[in-house]
Amino acid sequence: MPPYWNEIVDAAVAVRPQLDLPRNFKLPCIPQSVIEFTAISKDPDAGPKELAAPIEVDAALTSGLLRQVNSTAVGVRQPVTSVRQAVNLLGSRRTKTLVLTTALQSASSTVFSRLVNSAQFQKTNRMKALFAQQMARQLGIDVEIAYLAGLLQDFLLPLLTEAYYDDYVEALQPGVDLYQEENRRFGWNHAQVGALVMHDWGFPDELVACVLLHHEEDAVLASAALRESTVATSVATACLPGGLWESATSFETLLGLQNELPDFSFLDVAGEVDQELLGVDLYHKHANSLHDQLASMAEESLEQRRADRVQQLRQVGSYILESQIGQGAMGVIYLARHCMLKRRAAIKVLQTSTISPAALAMFESEVQLTSQLTSPHTVAVYDYGVTPEGLFYYAMEYLEGVTLAELVRTHGPLPASRVIHFLTQACASLKEAHAVGLIHRDLKPENIMICNRGGIPDTVKVLDFGVATVISDSSVFDKAASGISGTPCYMSPEAITAPHTLDARGDLYSLGAIGYYLLTGQTIFSAMNVNAILRSQVFDIPETPSEKLGSPVEADLETIILQCLEKSPDRRPGNPQELCRQLNQCRSAGTWNPHDASHPTPNRRRALDKNIPDAISATIVMR
Repeated sequence: MPPYWNEIVDAAVAVRPQLDLPRNFKLPCIPQSVIEFTAISKDPDAGPKELAAPIEVDAALTSGLLRQVNSTAVGVRQPVTSVRQAVNLLGSRRTKTLVLTTALQSASSTVFSRLVNSAQFQKTNRMKALFAQQMARQLGIDVEIAYLAGLLQDFLLPLLTEAYYDDYVEALQPGVDLYQEENRRFGWNHAQVGALVMHDWGFPDELVACVLLHHEEDAVLASAALRESTVATSVATACLPGGLWESATSFETLLGLQNELPDFSFLDVAGEVDQELLGVDLYHKHANSLHDQLASMAEESLEQRRADRVQQLRQVGSYILESQIGQGAMGVIYLARHCMLKRRAAIKVLQTSTISPAALAMFESEVQLTSQLTSPHTVAVYDYGVTPEGLFYYAMEYLEGVTLAELVRTHGPLPASRVIHFLTQACASLKEAHAVGLIHRDLKPENIMICNRGGIPDTVKVLDFGVATVISDSSVFDKAASGISGTPCYMSPEAITAPHTLDARGDLYSLGAIGYYLLTGQTIFSAMNVNAILRSQVFDIPETPSEKLGSPVEADLETIILQCLEKSPDRRPGNPQELCRQLNQCRSAGTWNPHDASHPTPNRRRALDKNIPDAISATIVMR
């Protein structure tokens, strides 16, 4: 039995929410030409000439309407060139729906949003509409309604995200269900408000219901009538990648629809959409196809199931997992104990869906090499392997202490003597690693920990050779596996512009950037987006630490730090030994007493980069 669309819409209207929009924001209003058209369409004796007249005086509306009429969703066989011809061909009811769609899109497209990129939003809506159209064809349901619902289901997002900007910024966090967060914060959600606007404009109840229910996947999957209707296409398009509302359960919803609808294959539909977009959008030839994006979602879902299985069993190799203690760019880290030795360890389980087979093979080789490092200033690797679920892992020495980033955030800039103490120990770690052909590639304050080892405080441990690279004897890189990787604020210029040429001097640049941060409490460059930071690393000359701090820094140490930050690798220290020698010649070298670490240094100036976005302080890997 088909759904009673009017009952679904009437129930939503009965609990209409109250929006407290700022004064300078208003919901889209019906244009006068559409009002006149709607009034005329109620007259059964009105002909195409009378119906077309109010639309023809609005050039933008006429152009948009003809574009909609000639789209593949409407299915006209010959191009329609006038409003009168459209009315004559489609009838007043279908023409009214297309007129309303065109007018609503036009009214909402003029809104500027800081959170929704207009061009990308329109591309995404077009892709969703085509997906809904192809899915409707597979299922034998109303293609036109499905297509229009795909275009309109999120039309209010630009307006709402700008009107409630601060709320949406807070809500846009990983793992947050934004649809539920809207309900919690406002007592309404964008689907509900959009459907009510469409109802007020006079859209067909079926189209209004598609927009109203497009995030209600549980209700739709539980109802045979709904999942076999056009609403199913709206639920499916809401799960597609690329939008603002990407749910952690999107793939499971698509899989649920596919299981319930034997004629529906979302990968087949995505392939059809890609073919159609290739014919009209040259940009799409250079973008990831929808088919590939959905295939990646499937891999990530399988990866998550594997990870969930690991957590359920609470064992990896010979280690019992106790708790999750961190998550990096390439995996999750757990605190664990060896089954027999009872020794604590940190277990890193890799997210293999984000790593190519070639990169994974290289990573395994690098872990084997890292496990041979014996420097007391390098975190020890105990073991590695593959779980029964197919996840690669390795076990490391578990350390209790704080990272250099945490130290600076807590106590502010450090004195020169303590900075030298830390940097010389890091050099000792890098000396051994570089000697066996291993460069770190992601040195940053978060990857250097200080702890108490053997009763000696302020002992440095270099962590996470997770994006390390092996330099072969011929210094030739596998370019496919040596793309841009590292953390923007600490990446050398050559790591950005020519990563295949990167050598050990790239690590010394990063170490210089760390020293700069320790002395000033601030990163070298402080732009608020990744591209700006990368551009500065390549082209801009940094302020001296003294200028950045606003007070003198010991000249000999400042000179060494700036030498490490030279754009050309040839102008930096040649290796960690040379850098360590220079540091040991500084006036304050050897004057720091590690036991003074229990007495925090005076907070000369609070660290100023606490508000730098996570995207800039996180590792990026672009293979």
